[in-house]
Amino acid sequence: MKYTSKNFHLHYIPQYKLFVKADFLEDTLIVVDESNRVQAMFSYPINEPDAEAIKLLGLPFQYVFISLPVQSLMFIPTEVYQEENRPLYQTFLEDNHTERTQVYTLDNLQVTACYQYDLLLYNRWRAIFPQAKFVTDFQLLLGEVQAYIPMQGEVLGAHFNNTQVELFAFKNGRFLFYNIFDIQQVDDLNYFVLTACQAFGLHIKLHKILISGVDTEHTYSTALTHFANRIEFMQAQSDLHADNENVGKEVNRFNFIVDAPLCVS
Repeated sequence: MKYTSKNFHLHYIPQYKLFVKADFLEDTLIVVDESNRVQAMFSYPINEPDAEAIKLLGLPFQYVFISLPVQSLMFIPTEVYQEENRPLYQTFLEDNHTERTQVYTLDNLQVTACYQYDLLLYNRWRAIFPQAKFVTDFQLLLGEVQAYIPMQGEVLGAHFNNTQVELFAFKNGRFLFYNIFDIQQVDDLNYFVLTACQAFGLHIKLHKILISGVDTEHTYSTALTHFANRIEFMQAQSDLHADNENVGKEVNRFNFIVDAPLCVS
C-alpha cells in the first residue's frame, strides 16, 4: 500500500499525527490530519523499506504514536496489585530487566498489566522517534471492549496481526484471560480457540465472538463463525476517513490505532 493524498502538504506536518503499526513482518505508517482524514499511508515488509516511506520518517512530526507487539505480558487483579511486589511479578515475564517493564491499569476491567515491548522493535523505533508515545494492542482493545460485553454469556475476542492472534475472553461480564498465539493457517486458529475454550470451561458454541484486525471476508472471520451464535466486529471510538476507497478499506484493519492518544499521556 502506497498512498499520498493530493491534500498532503509539508507545511501542515506540525498539525498532522503519525501513527505507526509495527510488527515482525510489516510496517504501516498512517498520517492523519486534525479531522482524522488519512493524508498518507504506507505498508511495506520490514526487510524491504519503501523509499517514500523512509522520507516520511524523516519529517518533523510533533505527534507520533507507535503500536508495538509485546514480548511478555501478565495481568493482576488491581485490588491485589502492590508496587512493592514488582520483583515477584517480574519472574513471570520474559527476563529480569525491570527497567523495561511497563505497568498499565485497566480501570474498566479492574486489572493491572505488567508487560515488556519487543526489545528490538522498541529500540529501533525509539531511535527514530525519541519523543514518540508507545502503545500496545491490548491497551487499545481492552480499553474499549466493555461496550461489547453482556452481563450474561460467554464472549471470545480475536484480534489479528499478520501471523499472530490475540485471544481474550469474558464470562458473565468477567474478564478471564488474554493471550497471544502464533498462527499460519486456519487450522492453527481453530486449535487455539478450542484449547482456550477447554482450558477456561467455555462452550464450543459461544454467545458471541468479537473480531478485529481482519475484515468480514477473511478466512479467519469465516472460520470463527463456527464457534459462536453471533459475530461482531469491534470498532474504534474515533473513525479514520479516506478520500480513496481502497485506502479506506485497508485502513479499517488498523482502526484502533487512532485511539492511541486515549491510552497514553
